[in-house]
Amino acid sequence: MIWRNIISIADLTNDEIEQIFELADSTHQLRADKVAAGRIMATLFYEPSTRTRLSFESAMQRLGGSVVSCSDMKSSSTAKGETVADTAKVVSSYADVLVVRHHWDGAVQAMAEHADVPMINAGDGSHEHPTQTLCDLYTLKKEKGDLKGLTVVICGDLKNGRTIHSLVYALARFGANVVTLAANGMELPQYVIERLQREYQYSLAPVASDDLRAVVTETDALYLTPKQPHQLALFTQMDSAVQSQLATMVSGLRYDAFYMTRKQKERMKEGTTGGSYPTIGADFLRKQRFKDTVVMHPLPRVDELSPEVDKDRRGIYFKQAAYGVPVRMALLKFVFDRMDGKAKPAKKTVQWFQSPDPFGPQCSNANCITVTEPGSATKKFEVLSNGPGAALLLRCSYCDHRFKVQLIGHAKSKRYCAYDISLADTLKDWLKKHELAIFNSIKEAEELGYEPYKSGPQRTIMDDVEILAGVRELSQQIARDCSDLDRLLILGIRSKGSYLAQRIAAELEERQKRKPEVGEVEIYGSGEEIRRIAPADAEMAPMVLKDRTIILVDDVIYTGRTVNSALSIIFRSGRPQSVRLAVLIDRGHREVPLKPNYVGKHIPSSERERVRVKLREVEHDEEDKVVIYSIIGPTEA
Repeated sequence: MIWRNIISIADLTNDEIEQIFELADSTHQLRADKVAAGRIMATLFYEPSTRTRLSFESAMQRLGGSVVSCSDMKSSSTAKGETVADTAKVVSSYADVLVVRHHWDGAVQAMAEHADVPMINAGDGSHEHPTQTLCDLYTLKKEKGDLKGLTVVICGDLKNGRTIHSLVYALARFGANVVTLAANGMELPQYVIERLQREYQYSLAPVASDDLRAVVTETDALYLTPKQPHQLALFTQMDSAVQSQLATMVSGLRYDAFYMTRKQKERMKEGTTGGSYPTIGADFLRKQRFKDTVVMHPLPRVDELSPEVDKDRRGIYFKQAAYGVPVRMALLKFVFDRMDGKAKPAKKTVQWFQSPDPFGPQCSNANCITVTEPGSATKKFEVLSNGPGAALLLRCSYCDHRFKVQLIGHAKSKRYCAYDISLADTLKDWLKKHELAIFNSIKEAEELGYEPYKSGPQRTIMDDVEILAGVRELSQQIARDCSDLDRLLILGIRSKGSYLAQRIAAELEERQKRKPEVGEVEIYGSGEEIRRIAPADAEMAPMVLKDRTIILVDDVIYTGRTVNSALSIIFRSGRPQSVRLAVLIDRGHREVPLKPNYVGKHIPSSERERVRVKLREVEHDEEDKVVIYSIIGPTEA
């Protein structure tokens, strides 16, 4: 039997979403036809729910079907240690469709791989919540008409809110503009931003607008819009021309909807739930600019919405919740029709990587099903060979998190090497033949019996004395330009950029007898993307980037894509007064129009060469040095 799982909003085409909306408009007919007569829906909720579970159960009963429910999985066999895979196998023999909510990212996808009936995702960890997005889009369409061209401001916890992640992808697909207004430290994750850029050609810019002060006072907005040439994150200096361009852009925005979310405390680390949070209240309602702006919320709310909004025509969140029944009736009808053998849509073909060895790469997201319960999920990854800095990235098929690959191997010849952009074609060939191996460490590769490929002759171009001189020269240039240490923030790109940032800070402290604040940017991780290094005080609030002078530090600049990603993260986290770039080595080639402000040494090099900065903090058993060597491809070796 053919069936469709609804795990992500990407499982539905735009045309199919419109079809579901048409069905939702005629639910009286669906109810009269009893389209689910004789069918059973099982709801398995590993997390609390009111609206989602009850609206699904109401929808099924109105369609003439019946429901078996486990609203508290703590009272199920899960408490005895049953895996999600086994639960899916068993319960799918009792029902015709499963609706599942789980606290692990990717758990619903894993269950779908073991179930014998369609699976619908009612929210998995902080990953996605596609049926809530259907309700949100339906509400917008009812209130505003065509989705294309709408400007939707999304407020609050954008990092941990699964509803938000599904929604921004859907808004992008329908051609809406998105303004993100995040609480401090809760910005939209970088992997979401990069997917918007990669798949939907969205560009972004930081927006500071007094109009938005009615909602939040401490966080600036990020404006995401399709196919327009204003990738202003590339500007490292917020000069008057850029300020003017931003002001012009903002003045033309018409805000159609504010989508408010609560703080997702259940997904946050202890001690990180404090701080200011955006709210909508009387000030918002009085602003003439927002007279036609509807206010939405997936609910439950805490204190981010004032009761005054309840009485205003623009507060449509209870109507939004009510739409959950007709939309889910329509979705169930859609799913049941596909069980009866109707055609499946064409989906983007992805060549998944699965390790040929018993070990292999592990998802970097600690809440991913492949980490929390690996027996229920087969690790597989999409290979993204054009990441920041020409990096090789893997995207987890269950939770969408990405991480950087350092070492690759050839399973047939049992050889390994560090990945380099010059190996891209070789890697594609190995992947196609299922001969690609990927390792977390040299130790792992060698324990599996792999030996290294050889590279060309290595030549030292800077020794420890020259590196020290380069760091001091960078520090002197920074000190001349940035005399106010209270406003200065030095951010290193993890990991070697972080160590260089700390060295620069130490030099500045030696000169001015005060140490500037130091942090690091993690562009490949799944946790905090910007974090403080010094002063190292766990009780301190998240770093404030707004109106700061930021020195972004990296070891080598080549294509510029790594720096571009770091700038994107910085501008999502706050609008600094300026960002200046300091690099130890400039290789002289650019794909992105970025020019460092401070350079230790210019070293022109070809694409066949690698320039590697070795620092004692990383290498441990070596002195500081910079080496250059040519890449010999595996076929040549």
